[in-house]
Amino acid sequence: MKRIIKALLGGLGVSTVLCALFPSLFLTDDAWWTYQSDVGRVDVTFFGDVRDGQIDVQGKSLRVDRPRWMLEHKHKQGVVVQFPVSYLQKSYQITLEPQGVAKEVSLAINFRGKDLRVDNQRKPAYVCFENIRVNGKTVADKQTIWHDKPFRYCAKNIPNNSTVTLSFAVRKPLALMDIRLERVIGLFMVCSLLIFIAYSSIISCSDILKWLVRGFNKKDIVQVIAENYRNIDVVYRRSFWIIFGVLCFAFGFHAIQFMWGNHDWGLTMTSLSIKTGVWMGRYALFTFKKIALNGIHLPLIYDFITFLFLALNAVLLCIYWNLEKRVIYYVLCGLILTVQPFTLSMMYYIHMLPETFIGVTLALIALMLTEKIAFEKGSLMKKVVFSLLSIVLINLSLAMYPVLINTIAVAFVGRLLVESLHWDGSWKQGKSQFIPFWVSAICIVSGIGLYKIMITFVFPLRDFYNTRPLPLAQLPERLLTLLKQSFHQLYEYGSFFISQGVLWVFLGFTILVSLIILFAGNFRQKILRISLLVGTLYATQAAMMIANAHVTAARVELFGLVPFETLMAVLVFTKLKKLQNLNILVATGVIWVSIVNDLDCLRVWKLGFDAEKMLWNRVLARLEIQENFDMNRKYKIVQIGDSISLRPRFYDKVRSSGRLFDQGSDLLKYSYDACWDIFHAHEFYYPTKFRGERLRPDRPNDPKYKAQLKRLWEAGILDKARAWPHENGLIVWEDVILFVTDAKLLEEYKKQLAQEFPRQPQNTP
Repeated sequence: MKRIIKALLGGLGVSTVLCALFPSLFLTDDAWWTYQSDVGRVDVTFFGDVRDGQIDVQGKSLRVDRPRWMLEHKHKQGVVVQFPVSYLQKSYQITLEPQGVAKEVSLAINFRGKDLRVDNQRKPAYVCFENIRVNGKTVADKQTIWHDKPFRYCAKNIPNNSTVTLSFAVRKPLALMDIRLERVIGLFMVCSLLIFIAYSSIISCSDILKWLVRGFNKKDIVQVIAENYRNIDVVYRRSFWIIFGVLCFAFGFHAIQFMWGNHDWGLTMTSLSIKTGVWMGRYALFTFKKIALNGIHLPLIYDFITFLFLALNAVLLCIYWNLEKRVIYYVLCGLILTVQPFTLSMMYYIHMLPETFIGVTLALIALMLTEKIAFEKGSLMKKVVFSLLSIVLINLSLAMYPVLINTIAVAFVGRLLVESLHWDGSWKQGKSQFIPFWVSAICIVSGIGLYKIMITFVFPLRDFYNTRPLPLAQLPERLLTLLKQSFHQLYEYGSFFISQGVLWVFLGFTILVSLIILFAGNFRQKILRISLLVGTLYATQAAMMIANAHVTAARVELFGLVPFETLMAVLVFTKLKKLQNLNILVATGVIWVSIVNDLDCLRVWKLGFDAEKMLWNRVLARLEIQENFDMNRKYKIVQIGDSISLRPRFYDKVRSSGRLFDQGSDLLKYSYDACWDIFHAHEFYYPTKFRGERLRPDRPNDPKYKAQLKRLWEAGILDKARAWPHENGLIVWEDVILFVTDAKLLEEYKKQLAQEFPRQPQNTP
């Protein structure tokens, strides 16, 4: 009880400090202080006809600037006085000494907030001025203002060699109604939980710390690390390094070339904030990058760290599924999990490396901890600590990539399937074998529940993103769809670089496992094992059971289908030892085909990457010679059609069949420059930034996009537009850059606009 009380008090203190340091996270969207600024302003300029004007300013804790825009004013003089602002009320006194040649000297005084800009747009950073006095006279009691809505006062007819004294109290405005109480409560709960775990862990680990201290007193740190490394089972060590070496061979070209993908490429150019992934429910995604290397994505380093965690995940999963400890088994099953081209579908988004695979590691460690709690003896406090730790780890894994719920589900149900193969069918043994797994189930559900609380109250999602939960009314229909899809993916996936022969191998493995189950054991054993086998296959679609968006993509199946295939390989090696040599031969063939497809994919990526960059250089070159183009101006860029992807031209199967599959979009279909963000990549290498408001051609019903199409239609610009590379595929008109890549879509838009906004089309050549 004392520990719980201490944890609650500590959680209260820590959450209070965090609320004070990062208040914007706990305010409503329409709060007075949604956008944080610690600076208030008073702008003072001469009013009227004044020559040789000058204003001297005196006061404490002030910063006085004379910006160019004031110097260019016709009165040739003005000052901007800035001062610190906090939630605590502060009082300031400012003395102004105006000097100038004029019949009457008057001052225009504007009380306002800082010029705060987000994405080059000014945002309302509010400041509350109270008891404003000018030369001792109260001119306003309370004014809550920001930069674009200042409180204005004019001090008229100021005698020569006299002063104007401003006095006021200022603070950041805050009301109770502005606070998101659910976020504050959620933060308090999380802080209390973490403090309780940390406090309990420190106590339970005191013996270990004492042992380490004694060990370091006698040995140096290198020797201690070496001894602990040698204590790891030799099968695990050898398997890990073999898998890591093969991964470096299969994906090393990706690490060297530093290729990026689609709209997220810009995240590799800037320092990532921990908050970057918050809006889409991935509030822990960039934690490793921020802590390790200040949020900068570096070539080679993150790829090789990714390979390390991929190899570690392979070994951990084999351990969790109780695969026989043989290096050949661990290596083959581990490579089946890691070297299939599905892995490249995640490496396409290099800003998500290596945290996504670290998330898998955290999930597997959490599952192994829950088994330790269930099957090993220990104190109640130790079990509570391990349970809470596993819940936090599952929550963090989902916070790195919510689709990892697929991996958690497949690993857990697969573990039950492996355990069922050792069940003799009796109720007595069944209780001792399966009942302890309720601890794992509760921890998994609790971890998911904690994640749900976090994305609901602490880090709420944006409405449009695909992490939005599925309405309950649509769940029955979705479950039927996913049941069909889970079986269908075993024999036909329809994606680039995914060998159909490899899919058939694992279909064969699944059939073999099913036959083993059907021809062995009594009725109860068969029913349980078949149910768990179907449940494991169904678990590959766990994320789509709760997500509003039904996504079928290689990067999703990487965390569901691929672990299921690995489980089938584990079961085949476990139950078909008489066919060991044949199984090894087949698994080796699968791995070799996968590596060949990986290298082929990287070849196509490199050729397509270079080709698309050359294409965009041509587009920029043509843009620069446009008569109406001014590189110092901000343009609204309207693209009609998707961005041009040249990678399919270098892939044999696309050239021969002409088919593009949606499931493999990450592997081949998408362009390296997103249709709603063109020229973004090139502005990093351009003298100026001419890309203004970003429009979304992938959302043709977006009001902003439709408004620009209407403008272009009414002006007759769409009449002369043609698809690239026609000379009218790129048109600069007023503040709009029009780029057309799809002639058919252009005609559809013209017909639609003609119906909505009738006019006589202009037959412009």
